[in-house]
Amino acid sequence: MTSLKPDGLPPQAQAAWDYPLYDAILGRRSRRFGLGMEMASGPFKYRSDKEPVGLNDLETAMLVAAATATTGPILAETTLPGGMVKTIGKPYPSAMGSHRARLFFTNDHGVFVVNADQAKMTKMKEYEDKSDREKILGFYDTYVEKLDDGRMDLPPKEPGVWPHNQWVTNMPGTTLFMPVIDVTKDLIKLILNLCDSKAGRYAGEGGGYFIVDDRNGMKPCGNQQWVDNGFLSKKKIMTLSRLEKIISDGMLAEGAFMSQLIALAMHATGIGGWIYGGFSSTVVLGGTPACRGLGFRFIQSPSDPFPIPVGRAGVFEAFCPPNYASMREAVDAAIAGATMTMDQWEAKGMIKPHTAPNSQFDKNTAQASPDGVECVKDICSYIYDTYGKFPATVDPMQISLFAQAHHLDLDFYDKHMKPGAYSDSHKNHFRDWHGNEMPKTRT
Repeated sequence: MTSLKPDGLPPQAQAAWDYPLYDAILGRRSRRFGLGMEMASGPFKYRSDKEPVGLNDLETAMLVAAATATTGPILAETTLPGGMVKTIGKPYPSAMGSHRARLFFTNDHGVFVVNADQAKMTKMKEYEDKSDREKILGFYDTYVEKLDDGRMDLPPKEPGVWPHNQWVTNMPGTTLFMPVIDVTKDLIKLILNLCDSKAGRYAGEGGGYFIVDDRNGMKPCGNQQWVDNGFLSKKKIMTLSRLEKIISDGMLAEGAFMSQLIALAMHATGIGGWIYGGFSSTVVLGGTPACRGLGFRFIQSPSDPFPIPVGRAGVFEAFCPPNYASMREAVDAAIAGATMTMDQWEAKGMIKPHTAPNSQFDKNTAQASPDGVECVKDICSYIYDTYGKFPATVDPMQISLFAQAHHLDLDFYDKHMKPGAYSDSHKNHFRDWHGNEMPKTRT
């Protein structure tokens, strides 16, 4: 990966930054056919006569920034802000500000992860004027980490890739962006917010929610004692499977937002590509002996015939065993940052967005109560002890979408599509981004 340290953002990148928003939104299309590709059958049968050309580091940095760069402090202007304000803003919205969506990508040179969670903010509005724009280059240099050499091992065949996408997925010259979601931290925090009647953030009046196991005859999820002592309300029932679906659906939306932002940036820069599914997440994450994928670790649960992804060691790990000795330890780790004071947050070099004195803000912030934490530990331990995994009904690590980027073969579109299938940004891309160095013809 080439270091990006030019004197300011290059003019072609400045032009992409200034690209009209609504032109990007309403001009967004799925543009699948790239240089070097072949569609061997169907009404659009075509073989590119050009060599594939991969995205360079500047092009990749623009797309990475659109999805993951630091934007500034989260405002958290709510009646009970909790720990949400003690997180760093990103271009995509995140449940409770946790940002447990991690962007991985692969190209001809390797497999990479964007460690955007390690970035710090420097001011209220990180990209305030044009002089700030070159920060995306430093962001790319600093927080993009190479994990493996060579393109990700994802053979274009079943079960990894479904037949309709095998001709195009992860081909030479493409960059495949993969937002991977960890639902464990937010599930732990959601359970805390629902059950902790003393902190009262989501619980409301009359006690916290009584979570029951609908797959085991509505059995209490290790929380009967908390109903008996009045901490939880037996009138406020939440089933485990519904709870886990709520958090899973919400978290997967973060990957969708990331992918859409990449798609809009692709249009502005004149890069082709699209957002799609049609793959096995187990294979992509690396859960089969025949495919390395993203190199995630898997466990086998007696309650599930499929391998369970728990993360890649030292890179992105779920808050559950075997990454932690027990769910009780995992809960402590998941909620650790949310309980710090604003003084402690600012001492880390972070910025607060509001003008309220720290003492006043902390006084009106719903913190976890000791009883609430113990109740959550009991519930989470029940889930793991009963199902041999956490969560019980969904995978801890999930991926549902790819955002693939590549350089378009405009000859294909001129042959098979009516005018308007691509924009001027695509037409002029090699002139603007590659100094008129056009793709080479295949020999």
